[in-house]
Amino acid sequence: MNSPITFAVVGHPNKGKSSVVAALTRQDQIAISEISGTTTEAQAFSLNLNGETLYTLIDTPGFQRPRQMLEQVTQNAPTAAERKAAIESFIQTNKEGAATDGRFKDEIELLAPILDGANIIYVVDGSVPYTPEYEAEMTLLQWTGAARMALINPIRGTQYTEQWQAALGQYFSVVHVFNPMQSSLEQHLAILKAFEAISHTNSSKGSNSYQHIRAQLLTFAKQQEQQAAVAIAQFLQQSLGLEQSAPLPNEQLEHSIKQGLQARYKSAINELEAALHQALNAIYQHSHLNSEHAPLDIDYPELFDQDYWYIFGLSRGKLITLSASGGAVAGAALDIAVGGTSLLMGSLLGGISGAAASTWLSQEPDKVSIKNLPLGGKKITIGPVKNLQFAFVLLGRALNYRHALIQHSHASRERLHITEGNEWLANLGKKDQVQLSQLLIKCAKGLSEADSEKLQQYISQLGAES
Repeated sequence: MNSPITFAVVGHPNKGKSSVVAALTRQDQIAISEISGTTTEAQAFSLNLNGETLYTLIDTPGFQRPRQMLEQVTQNAPTAAERKAAIESFIQTNKEGAATDGRFKDEIELLAPILDGANIIYVVDGSVPYTPEYEAEMTLLQWTGAARMALINPIRGTQYTEQWQAALGQYFSVVHVFNPMQSSLEQHLAILKAFEAISHTNSSKGSNSYQHIRAQLLTFAKQQEQQAAVAIAQFLQQSLGLEQSAPLPNEQLEHSIKQGLQARYKSAINELEAALHQALNAIYQHSHLNSEHAPLDIDYPELFDQDYWYIFGLSRGKLITLSASGGAVAGAALDIAVGGTSLLMGSLLGGISGAAASTWLSQEPDKVSIKNLPLGGKKITIGPVKNLQFAFVLLGRALNYRHALIQHSHASRERLHITEGNEWLANLGKKDQVQLSQLLIKCAKGLSEADSEKLQQYISQLGAES
């Protein structure tokens, strides 16, 4: 098996080199700052998936004195055949401290891994004009003889991209526009394909080939999707089956005990959702993530407002249509919702009237019940929630969070932005939507292993990225 390919990511300070490394290695712990000189030493970061290192990127300091270095190197390189050796001699001399004042520390640090065999990724900012000052550093990179590509990072826009493409094309065989802050899997794969195009080890086989890396990335993405579906399915079963109970010693304490149980119940739901978020963060390799996602509050009035339903779950009209238009399957779903009793004998008649469905959907979750204990006394119980809309609210929030993680680049140091929407059911046919509804209703009493697996499959389909 061939060794994984290695690239040194180089360029001017503050052009997004560290961001490129973070995005392409999926490591959000890499230091990124707008302050010049944050990266002072070359540091290697690898993309490791399923125990295999697919490639390594070396984050490097920025060029500081490329023109002065080029002037000195040129004196010892009268011909093209001597240029690489002149650079090697310059670095070796300065590394050993002979005739050096430390002025070229950054140049030495970034060129050393290239002379050790690393390929080159040169990063520029497409939002600033091209100027000749960059030609000295591009010339030095060219003189190393290493395979090289250039990435145009549109930090604040793409207005000067064409200028850069014209200039870079004279020094680099491959030039791409790449925004590490918006790095999708497709963009990632496009850059990897360019890796192979310029790599010294341009083999169609082995661990360094584009086809192998692509296959590993796609396999890993599928694994993440499946793991996320399992986590979300477990969250739904735990949340929809959750209940809190407390003894009721006398009637005078009923109000205060109810309030305490409601607080405990809401806190438990919040904790379950927070635990889900942490699990999803780990699955999608976001270990240093901030979130502005609001905590779930199941007790405020907006929960059953139709506008709020649409944000995180389904509108009342959609739920009625979903329940009433699926024939016998929909009828069976509603039978389950009322504990197997007949609501217009849904499973036999193959449907339910819109008015009856509307009445059922308007019911609030079973928040409080008071039951006699076998040995005397009473207890108050809150939950489990049996309202189908609430189940879709929980599912919608989970899918929104997962989607936001997938869209969030590992190079971004901003808080996670979660958009609110309800397009997930478009990925399922009508019959599957009704069967999903059945599974969500059954979560209150617990799912069999087969039903749990089916719920996971539906979640994977719902969360599939277009």
